[in-house]
Order: sequence, then C-alpha cells, then structure tokens
Amino acid sequence: MNTKNLVHLINSSGYKIVLAITGGGAEAIGELLRHGGGSATLLEAIVPYSQQAVDAFTGKKPEKYNSVRTARAMAMAAFQKARILQQEQKEVGKVLGIGATCALAKFNERKERQHELHIAIQSLQNTTTYSIHFLDERDRESEESLACRLIINALAIACKVDIEITDNTGLLSQESPQIRSAQVTEAISNMLLDKGNDPDLIPKYFRLKEKDKDISHSHKVILSGSFDPCHRKHIEMAKIASQKYGVSVHFEISLTNVDKPPMDYISLEDRISSIQECYDPEFMGDVFVTNTPLFAQKANIFPESTFILGADTMERLFNAKYYRPQDTTQSLYRHFKEKRIDFLVFSRKGAEIDISPEVRDMITIVPENEYIDDGISSTQIRIEQQHKHS
Repeated sequence: MNTKNLVHLINSSGYKIVLAITGGGAEAIGELLRHGGGSATLLEAIVPYSQQAVDAFTGKKPEKYNSVRTARAMAMAAFQKARILQQEQKEVGKVLGIGATCALAKFNERKERQHELHIAIQSLQNTTTYSIHFLDERDRESEESLACRLIINALAIACKVDIEITDNTGLLSQESPQIRSAQVTEAISNMLLDKGNDPDLIPKYFRLKEKDKDISHSHKVILSGSFDPCHRKHIEMAKIASQKYGVSVHFEISLTNVDKPPMDYISLEDRISSIQECYDPEFMGDVFVTNTPLFAQKANIFPESTFILGADTMERLFNAKYYRPQDTTQSLYRHFKEKRIDFLVFSRKGAEIDISPEVRDMITIVPENEYIDDGISSTQIRIEQQHKHS
C-alpha cells in the first residue's frame, strides 16, 4: 500500500493523536498533512530536537536520548497532551501518543556509531514499541525515508489499519524490528483518568501471596518505590522490616509521578517482573499499583501503616514540593497521626538524616549495625544490567 492511501486510512480511523519526533523521521509529520484530511487525526506534532527540549517534554533527563526508554517516555507525554486536548471527548480509547527517536547517518560520523530507530505508541491500555537497528549502509536521505515510512506504518497499526510494520518499506533487507507490547487492566488504566484509589477498592496489579488476603484492617508495612529495578538493597530492607514487625512487607508502585508523566506500561511490567525475580514468600507480601505519588495520598489508602523509606525519600517527605495543594507542614503532621502512619528509615552511606522534633515519635531509624548501605544507586544497577544484556 502506498503512503498516500495509508495516510487516508489513518485519517479516517477516528483516532486522535499527538506525535513527538526528536528529528530524524520528522518527514512523517509532513506525510500526515500532505494528502489532506490530517486535521481529522493529528491534534499536535512536536519536534523536541535539542536535548533540553526532550528533557522539558518528558519531565526528566534520560540516561540515553536515542533509546526505546526515551521513546516510551515521549509517547506517554504525548498521550497525556492528547488527553488534555481531547478532554471534552468521551472516547478516550481512541486517543494515542506517539514518540520516536533515532540516530541516522550523518556527515563525518564515527565509524562505530549505530544507526537505529525507536518508536513507541501509548494508548489508554497499551504501550507498544518498535526498535530497528539499521545494518545496511544507506545515506541520510534513504534512512530518513525509511524512518518516515516505519513511523507511518506503526501509527497505522495502532489505528487498526490492516498492515505489517515492514509492509512496503522497500528498503529493509536483513533488518527486522524488535516489537514489544504491554497491556494493563481497566483498574490500572483508570489511574491515568484519575479514577483510581477508591479507599474501599485499592487498585491491585496482582497478588503474590494468598495467605494475607485481607490487609484493610491490620497494621501494614509497605515499601514504596519506583523499583527500576528492584535490587538486593530493597530486598534487604524488606527482610529487616519484616523481622522487626513480624509481618510480610508489601511493595507499592505509583503509576503517576509528581513532576514527570505517568509510567508507561512496559516500564511497569519490567519493574513488577524485577520484584517477582527477587520474591521471597518468607517476608514479602503483595505488590500494589496505585496513582499516589505523595505519602499523604498513600496514607489515605493504606492507613495504619509503616512506610519504609530510604534517606533520599526521607528528605523529600516534608519538602513542600511534595505536599498536596491543601497541605502545610503542620497539617501533614496531623494527617499522618490521624491515619496512624509511621516511618522506618534506612540511612544511606554518607547521609545525615535531620528529623524535626514534631515527628520524632513517628520515625524510626534503622541502626547502622543492622543495615549497611554500599551507596550503589538503582541507576548504576540498571546500567550494569543493560551492559550485561548487551
């Protein structure tokens, strides 16, 4: 199918999209508008070309700009923008965010530089990615045309047009795309619509342990985090806490974030998988997915709980940036006391924890002779794992 006919099918699909492309492959924007009818589909097209623009668009500085992780973050940011632009429309299921980032041929490039394209599609219930590493030698113009067509094909698939990602590209020979998709339940996707966290129906992604079926009216110990990935220090903290309180430790991941777009579903799947890989039934309980980035919100759905904190999180706990709009420091103290919340804090190597006198009765610091932090971060662990995978 030629590009013109494919674009007409996309524009008649009923989907509404925001498209974000970092530069290479931006010809796809022109193709969507060149043949007429683009206003039926395209809400906005964004080209965050500089690194600063990508940082601003995704709300964070990525570890690598040309990567599938960055494409997913861009797709989620684009999806959130599309939701805002379509907020008066009821059919959120036909709203898409598309992110694409690539490294294409350029003049006087280093010999070992990889040419690659990463495309991500975010919908209400799915995250899908396509990654292609170009093996054949091509000039910039050829790679631009190929990237454009692959982006159009990926968009067509998301709009339910009957086509394969590599259909009629004409230029692919030995390359084949790596495709990955993750789908979530309605309870999870509703969190993007701010419908989650009914106190009587705590959203759960899955339950790993059947013996703790009712946690609603008992003291709970909860380790909240991004778990990107879950690693040995998380597990050590959970084990120490379980031994201290005599109960299983539950893990909690917030899909939403204070200063970044929500987590995409492939990232969520990876982080839950990393917990599963470390799972020990002797001291680990359930895994919960919520849309509560703030501990004041977590206290509402997990009252009578002890939250496990690292030193960095402890520093943010009473930082006004992480308060609800109606909160002051004093009202937050009262809120935690009313909900019977306390905190078990694990220090970090070289960190000094300053605790206000007003909250000393709700904070317990684990002594250094019980827990020794080696200073390694989740970012370092993640990079090590990526190198091993490579």
